[in-house]
Amino acid sequence: MEKTIEKMRDWQKQNPQWELCCDAGDTDRHYVQWGELPKAERMSWIGSYGRDAKAAFEEFGTKRCKTVKKVLTEDLKLVDVLDWPAGFNMLIFLKMDNA
Repeated sequence: MEKTIEKMRDWQKQNPQWELCCDAGDTDRHYVQWGELPKAERMSWIGSYGRDAKAAFEEFGTKRCKTVKKVLTEDLKLVDVLDWPAGFNMLIFLKMDNA
């Protein structure tokens, strides 16, 4: 596994517009957060959960990704997340300044 990760890191060095999930640190910045929700959507959560709306959203809300994400396969091919293949793969994000 370590050799595969190292191979993926070498791929990333040649494709600097992408960042590997394992190296991305806090990936929350790639997803819409409570304060970024449209007012109508926040109000829907508040209507359902009252004062606990933000906590409910954080706990089980489906957060939309703000950037492109792909899967980098063991053989260094990019595939769509919905087509996640078997084997060791890595989620990668297009860097925010490239989105």
